[in-house]
Amino acid sequence: MTKTMSVTQLRKNIFGVMDATRTNKQVTEIMLHGEVIAEIRPKTVEKIDWDQYKKDLDKAVKHLSTMNWDDVDKKFRKNFKFRKW
Repeated sequence: MTKTMSVTQLRKNIFGVMDATRTNKQVTEIMLHGEVIAEIRPKTVEKIDWDQYKKDLDKAVKHLSTMNWDDVDKKFRKNFKFRKW
């Protein structure tokens, strides 16, 4: 549910708007001189898919364990420009 109000209305009803945002998940658009300039919306929490995270981590560990680290070191040293302080 979205509600639109002016800055003056918001100033008068800020605690009611905050309560509606928390309890009813209300989104409130704030208008100034007829233009929407801001929104007050409930905070969303991203949920982590731990099974997918573990699969990705296992894949990365497997990839890192099969890398030839001597080649990585040589490429790094070749591309690294030493700067004297």
